[in-house]
Amino acid sequence: MDKQKIENKAIYFMCLLSMICILVLIAYFFFLRNVEIDIMANAQYTYVGENGNASVTVSAKQGDLNQRTQDFLNSVQYEVSPNTDLSNGDTIHVSATYDEALANQYHYQPKSVETDIVVEGLANRYKALEDIPKFLITDGKDAAIEYVKDNDDSIYSLEGKKEKTPSLDKVKIVYSAYLKSNQKNNSDRFVYIVYMNYSSEVLYYMVCIPNINDSNEIDVHNIYGEKAYLTQDELNNKDFSGYVDRVYSSKYQIEENK
Repeated sequence: MDKQKIENKAIYFMCLLSMICILVLIAYFFFLRNVEIDIMANAQYTYVGENGNASVTVSAKQGDLNQRTQDFLNSVQYEVSPNTDLSNGDTIHVSATYDEALANQYHYQPKSVETDIVVEGLANRYKALEDIPKFLITDGKDAAIEYVKDNDDSIYSLEGKKEKTPSLDKVKIVYSAYLKSNQKNNSDRFVYIVYMNYSSEVLYYMVCIPNINDSNEIDVHNIYGEKAYLTQDELNNKDFSGYVDRVYSSKYQIEENK
């Protein structure tokens, strides 16, 4: 065997050995090596409610993570204590459990499975109508008008009409008020009585916007409405404040926004 063949074989085996080493390293770093994963650093907190009456949901962050990591984090279950009547400044304890089989399969070594966090950023209720910014009051009125325009067909059908809804010629807010709840479990809200003229046929409809607080956002996803069931006297006298007082005064302090 000549020297050249020996050198070629040596080079071949060296290359083969290098490839094997590379594959072993890849297998170790990506499949065999235990990787620490910080569970609490990958948690996100979603608060529901207002200062003094909130709760929180904890879930895994969704983002620029590889599929294995995201699958594992999605398997994590969080528990929070306490988790009722939360206020800004409260300290809550968060603990997590995870799928141990999945952690072993992915060679993850979870850490930080519990922590304490301080509640912050909860919205506060306004004390009175005079404290509410003018722009929020305007935004509420605009949202109420948009709501009835978007739902004019279903509102008209409340009268038991079967025919095609006539054109909505005029929409006007005839009464507006701020309702401050007497109970912490009920949010403060705006309420409106809306005059709706369907080709000379007049309807009155009530719109409510809940969750009025110093987040200064109109909760458009939870706007709701119902037919204003005015008595004949209330209708004749256009006594909209009397109607709202009759419906809401047992649970709310009513401040008319004139």
